[in-house]
Amino acid sequence: MAGKKPLHEGHRQRMRQRVEQQGFENLASHEALEVLLYTTIPRGDTNALAHALLERFGSFAGVLEAGEEELLEVEGVGPATARMLHLLPEIFRRYTRSRTQDSPVLRTTEDAVAFLQARYVGLQKERALLVSLDRRGRVHGLHWLREGAEDRVSLELKDVVSAALKSGQERVLLCHNHPNGVALPSREDLQATENIVRALGMVQVSLRDHIILTETEYFSMREANRLPFYDFETGQVLRPY
Repeated sequence: MAGKKPLHEGHRQRMRQRVEQQGFENLASHEALEVLLYTTIPRGDTNALAHALLERFGSFAGVLEAGEEELLEVEGVGPATARMLHLLPEIFRRYTRSRTQDSPVLRTTEDAVAFLQARYVGLQKERALLVSLDRRGRVHGLHWLREGAEDRVSLELKDVVSAALKSGQERVLLCHNHPNGVALPSREDLQATENIVRALGMVQVSLRDHIILTETEYFSMREANRLPFYDFETGQVLRPY
């Protein structure tokens, strides 16, 4: 009938919505394969092919570990699909190696400053950056929070907290720049930092440092003993000064 949609068009849309809402990891093995096959098979029923692959190779892992020639023996698998499935374990290994080896570790203030300065080169307006860290100080994510004027940037606490929670880490590093000024905190900077420490502490995240950069200098609130800290037992913000 004219205007009638293909049978599986609505099914694909529903599967994509499930991935968006529930996550890829919550799909059954045949469903996960089915969604992966959308990449190289833009039309048609990939559900039957996913079941055929699992039946031939025994498991999701078995499919991905199969050689390209073996995959091509399954009816419906073309060269592009065989290559894509065969490469996935290698892609994951590369990803894992990158997470553990390529991500910088910020053990000292000097490490952090060098890492941050490279990201602020040429910026003419104040910008705030939140860096998420694991317990070893390895960088897990960068979150640009807001761009301000040449001499100030205003931060919303909800934006800072949201960025910290997205990272899934318990420690974060905050930085902002003074493009045309000196690397010293204003009264507003100190008060904002205290408010941020309190807001982060309430969601079990600690602020490791707040660093202010210029083109040639930096100021570390932690080094200068100006960084408040959150007492997770009492829920109070304590000032070291």
